[in-house]
Amino acid sequence: MAFIGFGKIDKNIIPLILGCVFCLLNRLLNSYKGEKLSKNVILTNIFISLANTLIIIPYLVYKCISKKNDKIKIKEENNYDNNEITKKESDKSMTQDQEDEEKKIEYIYNENEDIENVPGKLKFIILIALIFFVNYYLFIHTIQVKSNTWTMYIVFTSIFYYLIFKSKLYRHHYLSIILILIFGIIIDIVEGNLSNDTDGNNAINFCLSILRVILLSLIYVLIKYTMEKKYVSPYVLGMFIGLINLVLFIIFGILDHFFFHFNKYYSEYFENFNTNELLVVLGLMTTQLGLYTSLFFIAKNESPCHIFIVFVFGQFGYIFCNLPDKDNGGKIAVIIILLILILFFSLVFNEIIELRFLGFAYNTKRNITERGAIETDDTMLLNNNASDGRTSNTIEMSDKDSKTEENN
Repeated sequence: MAFIGFGKIDKNIIPLILGCVFCLLNRLLNSYKGEKLSKNVILTNIFISLANTLIIIPYLVYKCISKKNDKIKIKEENNYDNNEITKKESDKSMTQDQEDEEKKIEYIYNENEDIENVPGKLKFIILIALIFFVNYYLFIHTIQVKSNTWTMYIVFTSIFYYLIFKSKLYRHHYLSIILILIFGIIIDIVEGNLSNDTDGNNAINFCLSILRVILLSLIYVLIKYTMEKKYVSPYVLGMFIGLINLVLFIIFGILDHFFFHFNKYYSEYFENFNTNELLVVLGLMTTQLGLYTSLFFIAKNESPCHIFIVFVFGQFGYIFCNLPDKDNGGKIAVIIILLILILFFSLVFNEIIELRFLGFAYNTKRNITERGAIETDDTMLLNNNASDGRTSNTIEMSDKDSKTEENN
């Protein structure tokens, strides 16, 4: 018997894989030393927010294709009006239309009257957008924090997910959380991050970094709640969040340029804007759009906890940028091993990998479902046997009664 195996894997893993790829590319781009965009955090967030609004493009493409298909169907219906339609063809057409409508509701949440009247949609969209803005703004103050506070995402997300969706934690969850936090602390000790980030004035930024992780955890749990309970499309939700943040950061940038002067937009960036900077902007927006879209569909199809896998994978981007540093070769090797272990236990937590010993896999969703199916089959079998027993008894009684009547 294998001690380690794969859990339930289906087509929903595709957004997860794409998210890992885009996150890795995004982190590699963020570590590029030659560009000046990362030094101006306001501009960076403006470009990121602009990229996030472009999530609406796939939705618009879908709507255009749907309209063309609708026109084709109308023409076909007009042609059919002049001919006799058999019952079989009519039933087939109705079945196809019903399947198309179900797909629209499943993937796009095409609004009908019931869905449109769900209260609180706009409130949740605005709330998530504002929390996103605060999270991005905290990034400005915590950009210098090197400690792996991001590992706490798995803890806070689990707490919020339990509070809102009543999702329980089991032994394999607790084991994964404990080991992930321990490995993250070891990485910080090896790199000397904790001593630097908790010393003096840096301690405030360290606390703000933890607050940022808490807000990020809350954001993706609320995103899932809004999509599932308020029937908001991932495309529409992502577009409005990006648009609200874009407007807020543009206003903040204008106020900064004319009044606060925290950043020098023209002299330090636009005056020296060149082809390399343009490629960096396009690369940033492309990877951000891919990552942003993937995270929304991961939260929709799986859970906000699965997003932690993407964040872990993205950390390898920062490590790869430090590989040319030969003096720290041993340290980097240790960090890579620890990150691989964090990635492994993030897969265990999300039940993509199962630990099949000491009962750690007993309460995975796959095994719970299988046990439920077996129990259902057993119950049906017992009911059938009981029913057969009652039937046979009834037959026997009927036979006895008929024989008694014949004797009389």
